[in-house]
Amino acid sequence: MHEVIMPKLGLTMESGKIEKWHKKVGDKVETGDILFEVMTDKVSLEVESYNSGILRKILKGEDDEVPVTEVVAYIGTADEEIPDSTGQVLPEKTKTEEAPARAESISGATRVDEEPSDTGGRIKISSLARKIAGENNIDISKISGSGPRGRIVKEDIEKFIASAGSGEGQRIKISPLARKIAKELGIDMKAVKIQGSGPGGRIVKEDIIAYSEKGDTGPETGAALGELKIRSKTKLTGMRKVIAQRMSLSKSTIPHIVLNAKADATNLIGLREQVKEGVLKKHGVKITFTDLILKAAAIALRENIEVNSSLQGDGYIIYEDVNVGMAVSVEDGLIVPTIFSCDRLEIIDIARKRIELIEKARTNKLALEEIQGGTFTVTNLGMFGIRNFSAIINPPQAAILAVGKIYLEPAAVGGKVEIKSFMDISISCDHRIIDGAKAAKFLQNIVELVENPAMLVI
Repeated sequence: MHEVIMPKLGLTMESGKIEKWHKKVGDKVETGDILFEVMTDKVSLEVESYNSGILRKILKGEDDEVPVTEVVAYIGTADEEIPDSTGQVLPEKTKTEEAPARAESISGATRVDEEPSDTGGRIKISSLARKIAGENNIDISKISGSGPRGRIVKEDIEKFIASAGSGEGQRIKISPLARKIAKELGIDMKAVKIQGSGPGGRIVKEDIIAYSEKGDTGPETGAALGELKIRSKTKLTGMRKVIAQRMSLSKSTIPHIVLNAKADATNLIGLREQVKEGVLKKHGVKITFTDLILKAAAIALRENIEVNSSLQGDGYIIYEDVNVGMAVSVEDGLIVPTIFSCDRLEIIDIARKRIELIEKARTNKLALEEIQGGTFTVTNLGMFGIRNFSAIINPPQAAILAVGKIYLEPAAVGGKVEIKSFMDISISCDHRIIDGAKAAKFLQNIVELVENPAMLVI
């Protein structure tokens, strides 16, 4: 019997969410077949099978969050014994006797767990019943099982919840799915009052969703928080959690030095105006200022290669390859796909790659290798009307370039005042390995390229 595990698809990946199963129990599987899709903390990826056989058992369903290396399914021959969730093969007798209870398990085989009771005996309880009991904080030693050999099954837990008394033993009547959704939305069921619309006043998922959309925390929560009402509470998960961890790590462990400069963007605008129509007509690609800045950054990195570096242990390395990361805003946060060997690419090729990567990023189609291997990052907020800002370094890189909007401003030219176009740019560097002078020289090089953009196409 072959185990199918949740693969570790990145250095920061701790778990993955199964989005879709492409095979079902009983299907024939060949090596290389796509088994399921998983959403990591950054991208959505397809997981292939490393073995051939029959998909005998699925342990984790769609939308389940699974830690890396945990078993999610089994592949084997049609007559091969299926392990239980502890990895032990179930004897034929046990599997036969427990047949009525199998409907409780999505995989088709329910494990009988045992726990010590107050009297020193063992409490027999199904995995599903244990899960529901845990979600409702129920002491299973107070429940009598109605299943085979006195085992506690799902119905016993649900009856206990429905018939729970008042006082300390009072339980909230809520379905397991509703409780799960409430937990994901950060709703404290003990602190709020939600009127259940299910049988016997039971709270169901529709009640939780309606409460969340209403955005009312209720009098108890308001009182506990000084009468402040909370619109919503969201737990940090997936990409948002990774962003929080990496940004905290960056600011707390990397001493940032930030340098700012202003570049005359008049000639840059002129160059783009000269080429954009011709390029669009011939290649079907729209050249943007981001493409020009990416090229400028790549050239400046090649000429100031010390900035293309990373702290490693008690030393640092300087990369030969100039792989520029491009910050892209997506629904759940920010992702940085990489344009490899950016200094060797023509602007038209950079534009094509930018379009491709942005489309993949916003449709969760980026491959893992497309978000790794960056040596430097460019982030541009000019399209949002931001004139200037200081960016946080994207570790393990040592620097990041921040680009603002192009704006008009009076300038003295040959003893006269003219209206010119300007662009504010800044660089944040790891001051442990990049001195201010090196950072200043790099930024000065960027300014020169922006003001003399013909150098970008030579």
